Amino acid sequence: MSSKQSVPWTVTARKTLRDFGTFLIDTENRTVMGRTANNWGQILIFYAVYYAFLAGLFAAALSIVLGILDPYVPRFQTRLQAPGLTIQPRLPSREALTSDIRFTASDPDSYAQYTTQLTEFLKQYEKQSDTDFFQPNCTNGKVQIYQGFAEGDIARSCPFKTADLGPCGSGEFGYDEGKPCIYVKVNRIINWYPVGFTDITAATGQSQAQASAVSRAPPLRDVLSVNGGSYDPYKMYISCYGWSDEDRINLNGESNLVSINTKYYPADNGIPFMYYPYYGNLRQPEFVTPVVAVQFTNVTRGQEIKVTCKAYARNIEDDERMSIGYYSFPLKID
Repeated sequence: MSSKQSVPWTVTARKTLRDFGTFLIDTENRTVMGRTANNWGQILIFYAVYYAFLAGLFAAALSIVLGILDPYVPRFQTRLQAPGLTIQPRLPSREALTSDIRFTASDPDSYAQYTTQLTEFLKQYEKQSDTDFFQPNCTNGKVQIYQGFAEGDIARSCPFKTADLGPCGSGEFGYDEGKPCIYVKVNRIINWYPVGFTDITAATGQSQAQASAVSRAPPLRDVLSVNGGSYDPYKMYISCYGWSDEDRINLNGESNLVSINTKYYPADNGIPFMYYPYYGNLRQPEFVTPVVAVQFTNVTRGQEIKVTCKAYARNIEDDERMSIGYYSFPLKID
């Protein structure tokens, strides 16, 4: 009988390393990794041409796409036919993930973040004296849409008067007295502008397709009557109210949808049409968003209140799925 003699592993390892070294550089056959210089040259030329073709194809496609796009107006705005609402103070997402307003009136540290946010927000209105970007004499009326812009033309904006914000325009914004102010504004959509109601009785925030308004908003007629105001068809109006009966009692001390304890600045709680349309950041770089300041002067302490704010225009309808037409947030004063 014959038996195989085992080979030491060190010999096997040396042979494996030697074979691998030969694969990397074979001086006898003049190859590198199994290929001759001619083979490598052909491969490099092929891939150079291939990737150059892909780069050229991408550049051509990008050039065509950019060539047909308007730098001033998005090509598709089908999901932005009506603007949403938002409020200030709304803390940046890096500081808070909610839009809650919670503070203690006797503790300045608890509301400093809100007053600081409002102060920072108002700084955008400080440059409105620049006549290169702002029209000094604006008259409210029917929306004027200008189509005659040439390349590079700048659309001048109407300046917003922060003096109309009353006690909500500076200082502690009412937070030190437990009478907080918020700013309600309509989000920007290029070339969008509000449309007034021909019949104020239709100004309820309720669309024809809805059995009831999602926002539960009061009729605009009731909102204006609280302060004895009259309807201006060339203004978009704002109202804020408690979501439920309990919320309304805790917000204003009464269960009515509208209350004299909720103050608006400007006093008619309207946004004139003269600020619209918005032509985009490239065409209108210094556009400032008009706001309505709302102050809650009779808030019940220690109760969380769901507050809802609604914008009234014929082309703004309540849409719960898209959060269009109204905005809700929790308010609590300890």
